[in-house]
Amino acid sequence: MNTITAPRTIKKGEEFVIIPRKEYENFLRAEKTNEKGVAVKHSFKVPKGHKKFYDELDKELTVALREVAEGNVIGPFNSVEELRTSLEK
Repeated sequence: MNTITAPRTIKKGEEFVIIPRKEYENFLRAEKTNEKGVAVKHSFKVPKGHKKFYDELDKELTVALREVAEGNVIGPFNSVEELRTSLEK
């Protein structure tokens, strides 16, 4: 039987997720690669009928990460009014 040790306190609004260590390591490896704007193959098993969906999702994620790395983002905002002003420009 496997034993899982959970943190004694989880702050309100935080979530606790349990995944196998191998998948976690693959996720970390993919995250490091994505920081450079390079497309990464799936770091987890993709159901056969959903490969097209996950391929498209990976493309969109790669584009989004590249935009963030280039500084093409807006925010953060201190108020809703600041957000509205930014969107109306």
